[in-house]
Amino acid sequence: MEPMRLQPRTFDNQIKELPGPINQEFPVTKQSDATEPSGDIVALGETSIEEIDKLAEELRFARDYLRSEGERVRSINARYAHLTRTASDSVKVITESMGKWRVTEMESTK
Repeated sequence: MEPMRLQPRTFDNQIKELPGPINQEFPVTKQSDATEPSGDIVALGETSIEEIDKLAEELRFARDYLRSEGERVRSINARYAHLTRTASDSVKVITESMGKWRVTEMESTK
């Protein structure tokens, strides 16, 4: 059997493989002037800029959310660490106290 030869991917094929709204067709919302031949391109560019602005705003929202969640998790972890240290210290005190009682009990039985 002959090994498969991979065909080089064209730029258009690479763009089609990208996930998300990159492959989405954006409607032209701006009307171009009939006297300006490049009006459609300008309108499409403005639409693309609007979409990029929307995505940037969504990313800012996600960043703020992740920051607040990170602070919340840090706070919970700090409280848990404090609780763990306190519980460990309490167990040590109880163990030491019980050890003293046991020594006293063993001395009294002699």
